[in-house]
Amino acid sequence: MKYVNFCLAAILSLALSSGSVKRDLPSIGYHPGEMFPDIILTDSEGESLALHELKGKKVVLNFWASYDAQSRAANVQLYNFLSGNNTDVTFISVSFDENPNVLERTLAMDHLEKILCYRETSGAGSELYRNFSFKNGFRSYLIDEQGVITAMNIDPNDLQTFL
Repeated sequence: MKYVNFCLAAILSLALSSGSVKRDLPSIGYHPGEMFPDIILTDSEGESLALHELKGKKVVLNFWASYDAQSRAANVQLYNFLSGNNTDVTFISVSFDENPNVLERTLAMDHLEKILCYRETSGAGSELYRNFSFKNGFRSYLIDEQGVITAMNIDPNDLQTFL
Protein backbone atom coordinates (compact mmCIF):
# COMPACT_ATOMS: atom_id res chain seq x y z
CA MET A 1 0.00 0.00 0.00
CA LYS A 2 2.91 2.35 0.75
CA TYR A 3 4.20 1.75 -2.77
CA VAL A 4 0.81 2.66 -4.32
CA ASN A 5 0.55 5.84 -2.25
CA PHE A 6 4.11 6.80 -3.20
CA CYS A 7 3.38 6.24 -6.92
CA LEU A 8 0.16 8.25 -6.75
CA ALA A 9 1.94 11.11 -4.97
CA ALA A 10 4.75 11.06 -7.54
CA ILE A 11 2.31 11.10 -10.48
CA LEU A 12 0.28 13.91 -8.91
CA SER A 13 3.44 15.89 -8.27
CA LEU A 14 4.61 15.50 -11.88
CA ALA A 15 1.19 16.42 -13.23
CA LEU A 16 1.05 19.61 -11.15
CA SER A 17 4.60 20.68 -11.94
CA SER A 18 4.25 20.17 -15.70
CA GLY A 19 1.80 23.09 -15.90
CA SER A 20 4.27 25.50 -14.36
CA VAL A 21 6.97 25.27 -17.03
CA LYS A 22 8.05 28.79 -18.05
CA ARG A 23 8.86 29.73 -21.62
CA ASP A 24 11.03 32.59 -22.82
CA LEU A 25 8.15 34.08 -24.80
CA PRO A 26 4.44 33.50 -24.60
CA SER A 27 3.12 31.45 -27.50
CA ILE A 28 0.61 34.10 -28.55
CA GLY A 29 1.08 37.39 -30.35
CA TYR A 30 4.10 38.56 -32.34
CA HIS A 31 7.65 39.01 -31.05
CA PRO A 32 11.03 40.54 -31.98
CA GLY A 33 12.73 38.72 -34.83
CA GLU A 34 9.44 37.77 -36.47
CA MET A 35 7.91 39.34 -39.55
CA PHE A 36 5.06 41.65 -38.67
CA PRO A 37 1.83 40.44 -40.30
CA ASP A 38 0.34 42.48 -43.11
CA ILE A 39 -2.65 44.03 -41.41
CA ILE A 40 -5.04 46.55 -42.92
CA LEU A 41 -5.89 49.63 -40.87
CA THR A 42 -8.72 52.14 -41.42
CA ASP A 43 -8.62 55.80 -40.41
CA SER A 44 -11.53 57.99 -39.31
CA GLU A 45 -12.19 59.07 -42.91
CA GLY A 46 -12.56 55.44 -44.01
CA GLU A 47 -9.18 55.37 -45.79
CA SER A 48 -7.29 52.09 -45.54
CA LEU A 49 -3.60 51.38 -45.14
CA ALA A 50 -2.03 47.96 -45.63
CA LEU A 51 1.08 47.74 -43.52
CA HIS A 52 3.08 46.25 -46.41
CA GLU A 53 2.79 49.68 -48.10
CA LEU A 54 5.29 50.96 -45.52
CA LYS A 55 8.00 48.45 -46.44
CA GLY A 56 11.30 50.29 -46.77
CA LYS A 57 10.47 52.57 -43.81
CA LYS A 58 11.03 52.18 -40.10
CA VAL A 59 7.68 52.15 -38.30
CA VAL A 60 6.58 52.55 -34.72
CA LEU A 61 3.15 50.96 -34.43
CA ASN A 62 1.37 51.70 -31.17
CA PHE A 63 -1.85 49.96 -30.16
CA TRP A 64 -3.89 51.70 -27.46
CA ALA A 65 -7.34 52.70 -26.21
CA SER A 66 -8.54 55.76 -24.32
CA TYR A 67 -9.80 53.57 -21.47
CA ASP A 68 -6.30 52.12 -20.90
CA ALA A 69 -4.23 54.83 -19.16
CA GLN A 70 -0.87 53.13 -19.66
CA SER A 71 -1.31 52.62 -23.41
CA ARG A 72 -2.72 56.13 -23.81
CA ALA A 73 0.31 57.65 -22.06
CA ALA A 74 2.65 55.56 -24.23
CA ASN A 75 0.87 56.87 -27.33
CA VAL A 76 1.50 60.48 -26.28
CA GLN A 77 5.13 59.84 -25.28
CA LEU A 78 6.03 58.00 -28.48
CA TYR A 79 4.37 60.60 -30.69
CA ASN A 80 6.02 63.52 -28.87
CA PHE A 81 9.45 61.88 -28.99
CA LEU A 82 9.25 61.01 -32.68
CA SER A 83 7.83 64.36 -33.77
CA GLY A 84 10.31 66.31 -31.63
CA ASN A 85 13.44 64.44 -32.69
CA ASN A 86 13.16 64.67 -36.45
CA THR A 87 13.55 60.93 -36.95
CA ASP A 88 12.93 59.07 -40.18
CA VAL A 89 10.43 56.81 -38.43
CA THR A 90 6.76 56.65 -39.38
CA PHE A 91 4.52 56.69 -36.32
CA ILE A 92 1.20 54.87 -36.60
CA SER A 93 -1.30 54.93 -33.79
CA VAL A 94 -4.10 52.33 -33.67
CA SER A 95 -6.97 52.93 -31.26
CA PHE A 96 -9.42 50.29 -30.09
CA ASP A 97 -12.05 52.87 -29.14
CA GLU A 98 -15.33 51.81 -30.73
CA ASN A 99 -16.89 55.26 -30.44
CA PRO A 100 -15.31 57.78 -32.85
CA ASN A 101 -16.33 60.70 -30.60
CA VAL A 102 -14.38 59.24 -27.67
CA LEU A 103 -11.34 58.87 -29.89
CA GLU A 104 -11.59 62.44 -31.21
CA ARG A 105 -12.00 63.91 -27.71
CA THR A 106 -9.09 61.86 -26.39
CA LEU A 107 -6.80 62.97 -29.21
CA ALA A 108 -7.82 66.61 -28.60
CA MET A 109 -7.21 66.33 -24.83
CA ASP A 110 -3.81 64.77 -25.48
CA HIS A 111 -2.98 67.46 -28.09
CA LEU A 112 -2.66 64.87 -30.85
CA GLU A 113 -5.21 66.20 -33.34
CA LYS A 114 -2.77 65.90 -36.25
CA ILE A 115 -1.61 62.39 -35.44
CA LEU A 116 -1.91 59.59 -37.99
CA CYS A 117 -4.42 57.50 -36.07
CA TYR A 118 -6.34 54.48 -37.23
CA ARG A 119 -9.32 53.04 -35.39
CA GLU A 120 -10.31 49.44 -34.95
CA THR A 121 -14.09 49.94 -35.07
CA SER A 122 -14.93 46.63 -33.39
CA GLY A 123 -12.69 47.44 -30.41
CA ALA A 124 -11.98 44.47 -28.17
CA GLY A 125 -14.25 42.32 -30.33
CA SER A 126 -12.03 42.66 -33.40
CA GLU A 127 -9.94 39.97 -35.00
CA LEU A 128 -6.85 42.19 -34.63
CA TYR A 129 -7.46 42.44 -30.86
CA ARG A 130 -7.72 38.64 -30.59
CA ASN A 131 -4.75 37.87 -32.88
CA PHE A 132 -2.43 40.13 -30.88
CA SER A 133 -3.90 39.01 -27.54
CA PHE A 134 -4.39 42.56 -26.27
CA LYS A 135 -6.56 41.35 -23.38
CA ASN A 136 -3.19 41.03 -21.60
CA GLY A 137 -2.35 44.66 -22.38
CA PHE A 138 -1.69 46.84 -25.40
CA ARG A 139 1.76 46.94 -26.99
CA SER A 140 3.92 48.99 -29.29
CA TYR A 141 6.25 47.63 -31.95
CA LEU A 142 9.32 48.95 -33.72
CA ILE A 143 9.38 47.46 -37.21
CA ASP A 144 12.41 47.71 -39.49
CA GLU A 145 12.52 48.47 -43.22
CA GLN A 146 12.05 44.77 -44.11
CA GLY A 147 8.96 44.37 -41.91
CA VAL A 148 10.75 42.53 -39.08
CA ILE A 149 9.85 43.36 -35.48
CA THR A 150 12.92 44.93 -33.88
CA ALA A 151 11.47 45.64 -30.43
CA MET A 152 8.23 45.52 -28.43
CA ASN A 153 6.77 47.73 -25.73
CA ILE A 154 9.18 50.51 -26.51
CA ASP A 155 9.42 53.90 -24.85
CA PRO A 156 11.39 57.02 -25.88
CA ASN A 157 14.53 55.74 -24.10
CA ASP A 158 14.36 52.51 -26.08
CA LEU A 159 13.92 54.45 -29.30
CA GLN A 160 17.10 56.44 -28.64
CA THR A 161 18.94 53.12 -28.35
CA PHE A 162 17.47 51.58 -31.50
CA LEU A 163 17.59 54.65 -33.74
